[in-house]
Amino acid sequence: MSELTREHLREVLRLFIATQPGEHPVPFNRLSTGSLNLLVFALLMYIAELKGDHSVIFAMEEPEIALPPHAQRRLVDFAVRHMGQTIVTSHSPYVIERFEPDHIVVLDRDTAGALTSSTVVLPDDFKAKQYRARQRQFAEAVLARAVVVVEGATEADVMPAVADVLEQDPSVDYVHPDLAGVTFFDAEGDSSVPKYAPVFKVLGKPVYGIHDDPVRAFTDDVAAKTADFTRYKVIPYGGVEDLLTQEIAPAVLRRFLVSVAQRPDYPTKCGSLRDGMDEQAVRKLAWDVLKGRKGDGYGALLIATCTSRAELPDSFAEFLLQVDRDLRPPTDAPGAGASTDAAGVGDEPDGY
Repeated sequence: MSELTREHLREVLRLFIATQPGEHPVPFNRLSTGSLNLLVFALLMYIAELKGDHSVIFAMEEPEIALPPHAQRRLVDFAVRHMGQTIVTSHSPYVIERFEPDHIVVLDRDTAGALTSSTVVLPDDFKAKQYRARQRQFAEAVLARAVVVVEGATEADVMPAVADVLEQDPSVDYVHPDLAGVTFFDAEGDSSVPKYAPVFKVLGKPVYGIHDDPVRAFTDDVAAKTADFTRYKVIPYGGVEDLLTQEIAPAVLRRFLVSVAQRPDYPTKCGSLRDGMDEQAVRKLAWDVLKGRKGDGYGALLIATCTSRAELPDSFAEFLLQVDRDLRPPTDAPGAGASTDAAGVGDEPDGY
């Protein structure tokens, strides 16, 4: 028998836990934020198991806080599999990608504070495998304020690099895409760029498209989708290598060729920069190097060699500046733009 009260027990009892790979138990309240979150989640799972699978509605705000990507995925998968219904709000693409499009609701709040929502609706001619192949890209786009659809991996590398240079140039008034909430979406082909315009437009997001001259003319159905772009640009070049080597000055191309010549992945079969090479030869060598290492980040390395707006390829720079101008709030707006969140709802296999 003891005269200790429940309050006394709360004051003196401590739960000690040893976390892997460590061997020393510590008070649970001294664990990291992520460990505490998982501990709470484990207790909720235990309660759910006592009640029986699919008998509990699980609701959690920001389950990804302080958790690595693999733990986020595991947490969501377990909850969806064992709970009667799972409702989470999240800013993590690793969480959002675990839900099918028809289980995702995009929440938005405008500058006046009004909350709205929209669902992810894929067009009838949009194949499910197209979504699954780019599921994480979609998840990031769902969280974005605006989406810029580009045609390939090189453009997806180059455009953010152009934005970096614009931001660093003190003579240019420019808000970086990361600050403006703009994401770049790789469509993996010029003919695929228009297909994503209606997908993102239905979410109420400004959507921009840019690609070079297509090898084959678009069909009428594909061409009609370009009307859903907020702004759409076809660059008069056959490829991104043509654009970069024609719109960037030879002096910058020379700096680029010197800087990459010592890289272990430099395409030696293309040759190297030599004294006395004329402008045309420098452009040709730069084109060969970019083409020889297409998809390996060399386009972004070339852009990183630029030191100001004046040295950037004008087609990309002007397009990004126009996107920035479009997204600037009106001078009389009470706030600086909307915030976006995503809610994922996971049901039993037969739906809810």
